[in-house]
Amino acid sequence: MLCRRTITSPGGTPTVPGSLISCETLASYTQAGDVVERAKAEARQLLRAAKEQQEGMLEKAGLEIWQRANAQLKRWEVDRQSLCDNLEEYATSIANQTIYLLLEETPAPQRINALIKQLLACHVPAIKATLVCNPHELETVRRCLDSVGSHHWTLRTENTLAPQTLLLNTEESDFRIDWISMVNALMKTDGSPSDERS
Repeated sequence: MLCRRTITSPGGTPTVPGSLISCETLASYTQAGDVVERAKAEARQLLRAAKEQQEGMLEKAGLEIWQRANAQLKRWEVDRQSLCDNLEEYATSIANQTIYLLLEETPAPQRINALIKQLLACHVPAIKATLVCNPHELETVRRCLDSVGSHHWTLRTENTLAPQTLLLNTEESDFRIDWISMVNALMKTDGSPSDERS
């Protein structure tokens, strides 16, 4: 059962101001607590949103970095491929220029010797033929033929034949070879022999 009691302060001493909390103060405190809780909830929500935004920005920045890196790698790959494609061309060009310069420095007797060796390489069987050369190169041609042991060709000179040009007259046909044509044939990529039938 409920009983109601009243407490009286002894001796009628007045209450100390602020010793009792008024209802308004309690209501204000409760309201302030609610405001603080709402502020904390909003702060947590803002932190979550900021973290999500940060993660999104980091992901976007990472994606941009990879896209830029991939684009740069592709540019480097294109440059590397272009360099590789041109490297063979450059190397061939340098080698051809070097060979051409060396061939240009070859003395005339060695040029005649090379032409005779080329003719002999193309006509392995010993055939009866007449080898025609420029009159100024007759002795050089004779020495070259003697050095390779080829005595089955008859030598003849012709004033109209250009220097460093040989003409081999056979029963079947004539074979003409000259230094410039042989060098030009060597400079070609196919490397085919420079004999021409006349």
